[in-house]
Amino acid sequence: MRVLHFYKDDNGMIARHVNMLSQTGHCVTEAEQARTLLGGGKYDILHLHGCWRNSSKNIVKMALRQGCRLVVTPHGELEPWVQEENRWQEKLPKRLLYQRDIIHAAYAVIVQGPMEAECMKRLEWNPRTVVIRNAAITQLTSAQEMVRQTQALYQKVLDSNPLELMGDKLRLTLKAIIATGITNDRRWLESMDDEFSEAVTPPSNDEWRLLLLYAHQEDIVTTLQRGIRILGLDAPELDVENIPCFLPPDYQAAESIGKTIGNEFATENERLLATFKVIRKLTANKQLSIKHLVELDSELRYHGCEEELLADDLKERHMWKLASRVMQLMTYRTGLTEGFMPVPPIDDRTTRSLLRQVDNRLKI
Repeated sequence: MRVLHFYKDDNGMIARHVNMLSQTGHCVTEAEQARTLLGGGKYDILHLHGCWRNSSKNIVKMALRQGCRLVVTPHGELEPWVQEENRWQEKLPKRLLYQRDIIHAAYAVIVQGPMEAECMKRLEWNPRTVVIRNAAITQLTSAQEMVRQTQALYQKVLDSNPLELMGDKLRLTLKAIIATGITNDRRWLESMDDEFSEAVTPPSNDEWRLLLLYAHQEDIVTTLQRGIRILGLDAPELDVENIPCFLPPDYQAAESIGKTIGNEFATENERLLATFKVIRKLTANKQLSIKHLVELDSELRYHGCEEELLADDLKERHMWKLASRVMQLMTYRTGLTEGFMPVPPIDDRTTRSLLRQVDNRLKI
């Protein structure tokens, strides 16, 4: 991983701390230098040290725009007594202009003891607060242990919301593996256009980590493993169940639609109607996930239905457009083709909003 440390050079305590962390990445004090490095190289994490620096706003904005994740160590500068210093002329305006937003945007905030952790809790600016003691000011930890804990936190940050870190090609590979896992046949892939044929190239170890973590966090491991096996890909062994990550505060594990509706249906049409009722509720609660799309894709491929009757029933229950938009979502994410769709797909603004809902379920 590549880390850029940005800190103030007028604070000796912060400088000593960053010096101990220097082995973890590049360390800069000047805003122009930080902008140059962010513009010229790919950084995974921007580690911002200290608060109340005007240049931090634009540095953070630039880093986030480039997909860099943010970690902040306030170094006690959000303590109440600090915020009261020159409150009306400086701290309150800066707090409103950028400081609160910076803390809110961070994947994690590193505090250096329980008192600072309690301060952050009272502020309610960011729930992802991690205590890592500062070896520059206490003997309760060593420099080596501080570095180890900081690097572990960086990895936790990068193991969160893995879909966001996937490039277009890796996302296409993910789609191809999912589709192959659903169809249980690589001939599906071979019948598609060159886009998919080119997509299934062996991912790197870092890319495999993203794929496997995403499958675990979204509970589609079985589908992904089946697709990997059928395609003859060599995925590394990774104990994803024991890899820590950050999840959104309102995150809920996706529950199987089949488990929700049960099996007591006289016809496949009745089952699909019940399925779309669940999907309507999921979309309303912003809980629709890739797991649900995989389930529905498999249902449509392997169970026939009376399409005209189903379309009429969907219209009668005001679910026809929803069903059509979900068909388009599966085109995007599971490779479902129109031959398996009981209603034609609709690709409009609402569809793209639903797609963002599915893709952003793990977004911090």
